[in-house]
Amino acid sequence: ELIVLDHFFAKSDASQRDLAIATGISLGKINLIIKKLCDDGLIRQEAISKRKIKYILTQRGLAERARLSNESILSAIKNYKRIKECVFRLLNKHFGAGCREFVLEGNRSEIHEVVSEVFDINFRDQASLVWGPVDVKDNQVVLNLDRRFLSGSNVVNVLHEISI
Repeated sequence: ELIVLDHFFAKSDASQRDLAIATGISLGKINLIIKKLCDDGLIRQEAISKRKIKYILTQRGLAERARLSNESILSAIKNYKRIKECVFRLLNKHFGAGCREFVLEGNRSEIHEVVSEVFDINFRDQASLVWGPVDVKDNQVVLNLDRRFLSGSNVVNVLHEISI
């Protein structure tokens, strides 16, 4: 619903087909969502021609869009904090076991940034973090950031370890 409300907020003359293409939601599902939003009084339809309809957000629709956006932002922040806590626990577990060298391996992505941030805040003065791949030594832990599962006694698949 938020995606549809956002789309009509930005472009009220978009067709259902335009919306389906832009969002990747099926045309049938878009039709059902629009019908529900109209029934709930969040949008109204205005005929432009026999084949063209304009969708207009009502005051209730604008308020609901703001509420859903706020909810989405708060949920994202909460998940980000939970991911950071999971990464901290993961790093701390290996630090507590004596590891002082961590190697990041895999694609540079958002999770790379989170791991680096958590490491810098909590372990930077006591351990090292480098970008791999490197020849793994016994006192190193490889933090694999890809979705593929790698095995090895010193390899930690970060995405598999994070549970939120």
